[in-house]
Amino acid sequence: MVAVDQDVSRLLAEIQAASGTERRELSQRLGEHLEALGTGEGSREKADVLLRLLESGRLEGLVGSRGLACRAVAVESLTRMGYPYALEVRPEDLAYLRGQTRSEPDWGLYAHRGAAGVLALGFFLQWGSVPHFVSHSFDAGMDPPLVLSMGLAVLSLLAGLLAPQRSLTRRVGLGMLLVLSLLQVWMGSDSGHHGQVSGGAGLLAWLLLMLPRR
Repeated sequence: MVAVDQDVSRLLAEIQAASGTERRELSQRLGEHLEALGTGEGSREKADVLLRLLESGRLEGLVGSRGLACRAVAVESLTRMGYPYALEVRPEDLAYLRGQTRSEPDWGLYAHRGAAGVLALGFFLQWGSVPHFVSHSFDAGMDPPLVLSMGLAVLSLLAGLLAPQRSLTRRVGLGMLLVLSLLQVWMGSDSGHHGQVSGGAGLLAWLLLMLPRR
């Protein structure tokens, strides 16, 4: 447990020296550490780490995992430990946790739903705007490259939505979504091809998923 205390202290020191995107990422890592303390069986050592952090005020202003403030994550972990550690939470910290969970929207969830909705709407509009798509035959003039790129874009979006935050799978999925969307827009600029609508929807979906979580 001494190692956990040292890890938290090191992260707090790095957060204090960082700024911008790096500070947000370090704060999220701190939130994950605090959340992990509340898993498994509760212990005096883990409870003391969380209580010291709450009493010191060093968690103020830091946003951790799931877009929840680090202070709220620490309180949540203490309450998960059950008796007797949950009884040691200060009333003001409990009130803070209730206020956070009641008023803080899950921006990550909104971004995911928005990205999926935008891409689906864009593909639907693109499908309806190309007369050849109503045919079931490629010989009738359906645009195979566009159909293929749209299908791959859907798979890329799923990788971006389902993979863990900051994972390689998520980064590759979002990168592929960006490339395929740009390809569709480029295809739409050529005579006889289409793709402006679906490509634009893909770019908007990519932007929504790239927005930092609050």
